[in-house]
Amino acid sequence: MHYIRLLRPAKVQSFAEGLVVSLLFTITTDLGDSFLCPEDGPIDLVVAIEDPTAGPVGSSTALLRGKQSCRYKWKTGMRVLDAKVTLAPGVVRRELVNCRFTIYPAQQRTRKTSSPLGALDVGDVLPWRVETNPTLKTGVIMPATFEFVNGVCAPMSVRTLALGAQYSTGEDVEGLDLQFEEDIGESIARHIWDAGVVTSAYLADACFSSESIREALPIERDSFNVLELGSGVGILGITIASVLPKAAITQGQLLKNAKVLLTDLEEAEERARSNIAKAEATLATKLAESGSVSIEYENLDWDEGVEGRFGPLVSATSWDLVVLSDCTYNVDSLPSLIGTLSALHALKEKHQSQENNGPIISSVLLATKPRHSSEEALFGFLEEGGWIHRVVREIPLPKIGEEDEVVQIYLLEKGIPVT
Repeated sequence: MHYIRLLRPAKVQSFAEGLVVSLLFTITTDLGDSFLCPEDGPIDLVVAIEDPTAGPVGSSTALLRGKQSCRYKWKTGMRVLDAKVTLAPGVVRRELVNCRFTIYPAQQRTRKTSSPLGALDVGDVLPWRVETNPTLKTGVIMPATFEFVNGVCAPMSVRTLALGAQYSTGEDVEGLDLQFEEDIGESIARHIWDAGVVTSAYLADACFSSESIREALPIERDSFNVLELGSGVGILGITIASVLPKAAITQGQLLKNAKVLLTDLEEAEERARSNIAKAEATLATKLAESGSVSIEYENLDWDEGVEGRFGPLVSATSWDLVVLSDCTYNVDSLPSLIGTLSALHALKEKHQSQENNGPIISSVLLATKPRHSSEEALFGFLEEGGWIHRVVREIPLPKIGEEDEVVQIYLLEKGIPVT
């Protein structure tokens, strides 16, 4: 996949002919290690403005010269694109109150879709769902949306993952669209990455098959607790919280009590909490009748986790499932990661030792996009820690102008009796 990323907040410049919004952005892979290089000609990009103060959703004729969008081209060899969006004569800065700018590939909107501008449908990244849009078969570009608040561009962009109308069980019949803030700029620390996006899409899709979802999210009672390690902006954990009610129903359960706890280093906390708040507001209306799922956040450093030092939220629960994505690319952190997983298993044994006479089994869903051979060290550390693993799914990930990649989803288990 490739991602449209603003390199700095949008700037508003004044010229004789009026105001111009300057959008400096790039299109790169998730780690920013290569730029989009289309082999079959330029990629048409659309910059659209939604201005809630100007009328119906999607109306922008008050800001642009009678148009709703502008078009630009991304060509082979480009590293940045400085799009100059000229606003209509007479528009002043204070009119940029809460308008939204969205940059997206024109080709990805050619099929009929109920998703909002800037949304990536879960089917867009799943090979078995890509049927009606030949463009998607060559690879996907994730759009970006950003907002002006009181005339100033917010310092973050927003990604939207559209799960579809089938997840909306409340009175609102529109689809369930999850929004995730991420930092503007070249830093990759608080961005969404490929394995998180693809695994989120896979789990949302698997909810409609009892066999598929049971393999990844086996729910056998009316409560289910999920802990995410290295959550970043929270795309995987929040998506899981959103699909848990449907996953439970597919397996013949109705959730009465479920929670998802996101954890990461302190620098991820602000963005994660903001995205949790967005999700809670959405789920309060969309999932009102299908069970209660709480979402929380707590800081967790694996260098402390390996020693069994956890915060009160982590320590208070016997976790049914631990999940993580895009966390194995840094080989130096693997010993602490596996040690933290083993410490969580010991915590589960402590919680359940007095109420369970059978084996206590810990399960971990790990998603990764292999980037270099050194990551194979993961499996050695798992074996040393007493963890067994198997592949749940391998999902091909086409990339425009580059060799295809794959996202691998593993199930790790510890506590399985030796036969």
